[in-house]
Amino acid sequence: MTPAIPFMATAVLLLPLLGAGAAWAAPSLAGGNFRAWHVLAVNHLATLGWGTLTAMGAMYQLFPAMIGAPVRPDRKATMQFAVLLVGIVLMVAGFLARTIPLIVIGGMAAVISVIMFVFLVMRAIPRRRRWTLPATGSMVAVGYLVVTVSWGLLMGINWHHRFWPSLFTYAGVGTHAGLGLIGWFVQLVISESYYLLPRFMNGKEIGDGRLRVVLAMLNTAVVALVVAALLHLDALARIGIAVLSIAGAIYATDLWRFLQGTRGERPDLTTQHWWAIWGLTVLLSITGLVWASGLLLVEGRHLGAGAGVLVLFGWVTLAIMGQLYKVTPFLMWHYRYAKGMTALEVPRLPAPYYPREGVAPFYLSAAGSLTLALAVGLQRPGLGVLGGLLLLAGGLGFWYLMAVSWIRAAAFTPQSVP
Repeated sequence: MTPAIPFMATAVLLLPLLGAGAAWAAPSLAGGNFRAWHVLAVNHLATLGWGTLTAMGAMYQLFPAMIGAPVRPDRKATMQFAVLLVGIVLMVAGFLARTIPLIVIGGMAAVISVIMFVFLVMRAIPRRRRWTLPATGSMVAVGYLVVTVSWGLLMGINWHHRFWPSLFTYAGVGTHAGLGLIGWFVQLVISESYYLLPRFMNGKEIGDGRLRVVLAMLNTAVVALVVAALLHLDALARIGIAVLSIAGAIYATDLWRFLQGTRGERPDLTTQHWWAIWGLTVLLSITGLVWASGLLLVEGRHLGAGAGVLVLFGWVTLAIMGQLYKVTPFLMWHYRYAKGMTALEVPRLPAPYYPREGVAPFYLSAAGSLTLALAVGLQRPGLGVLGGLLLLAGGLGFWYLMAVSWIRAAAFTPQSVP
């Protein structure tokens, strides 16, 4: 047990609540009421309570390994976790109670926690033995996290004092979403996948050149979309989406190459999740290019909201679930069952974790994210409720498999000492 574990464990324990929230918010989302109080509550529970908590816990473990720094999280990480958890609770409660000062206080706690996180992660850099491009991408993503939560706090303060009217429009929300979804989540997942997937899937290393192109295009797209949102430039928004879609297409080709290393092997839940992510990447890239060209006659606001739902509840969520399936048994195999094997040998064992109980949550979660995103894009509230319920069912299954069953095993199974 390290101080990084509570981040991921808390996120998993919150998953059923997030699924129920998605089902509750689905009619408003599909109806175009994106700024309803309960929609904002669910959104921040998803972005901070699910995505960011998991990402922070993973980075505490992964980032030192990426740069070869012998650094482990300590009690300061536990303090940072507590501050962020308080901030999440206050923000969600503030949205549900429609109390802006409570939202602002929660936002302040989130900003303080993120600044602590940056400091604690960067401690590893002076002790590094190497530096990689995925590490650069990860740190740029962390920079976007700082800007995202700071912008969100500014929006909350403006909501209370009303000193910047345009922040109440798409200029504020669009900037916040672009920085958080693309700059933070998408960039982090892409960067770390170039480091992890060759190690977990018997894939070949792909040179930094292609990742450099993907990251350059992704960050160009973020800048274009933020400027377009602030200045209300529709043409620039289409250019930004086109650049982002091309970056997604390049990433999809690399992801395909990574996944080819698993062909012929026994089934593996992590691999199945990454195949789904590949499919979603292709779908989002094609949709973005068609919309940018003006051939998709769907209102940009609804299409953007639907794409955001698919990225957060589908693309990012499946990446988290898939890697947790790999990381948890990896640690158990390495420390309890596979003594004598190297750290690189263990994750390459065929099908180290494929419980039958994990199949249904995978398909339910993937189907739920697609259904909810489609409902938002087409403005179909009834379809949105179905998507939310599918997400709830998938979240409950994953929650039981990756949290409750492990807790029960730890609490009630006699431990033998070899």
